[in-house]
Amino acid sequence: MWIKQALSLTMAGLLLAFASSVMADSENEYQTDDGYVIHYNALNTGFLEPGIAVQYGITRSKRKGMLNVSVRKGEKNQLALTQAVKANVTAQAVNLSNQLKTIEMKEVPDGDVAYYIGVFGFSDQENLTFTITVDPEMQGNTHEIKFTQQFFVDKLN
Repeated sequence: MWIKQALSLTMAGLLLAFASSVMADSENEYQTDDGYVIHYNALNTGFLEPGIAVQYGITRSKRKGMLNVSVRKGEKNQLALTQAVKANVTAQAVNLSNQLKTIEMKEVPDGDVAYYIGVFGFSDQENLTFTITVDPEMQGNTHEIKFTQQFFVDKLN
């Protein structure tokens, strides 16, 4: 029992640290006209702790990436005054060969916060252009975010 609690705290810490690093990087933040701040980032799942990956059903792999999205309502530069909100999040990625990768996003609740996480495969040095569609509080007012990121297979581990 205490191991599960420790893993939950570790995941919460990882996601909070991850979200904090995302929030600190304005390139991975999108502010909507209707008062929502959407944070997003993608990383190699091989960097996740094994226990965390198992607990949340994420496959650790040198060739798998993870997309993480969170949605908050409030002012961009006043994080302490924002509030996490639920959202409908969909995502896909396209590589330079125009191959489409649909990313199944799942909600990972963590107390008052919800993260939306999806796993996808990639090739070494592959450039992926992500399209994330977010409908905060499922009100039918969607926001689209696009970004490109290159992924590398970790050859050291």
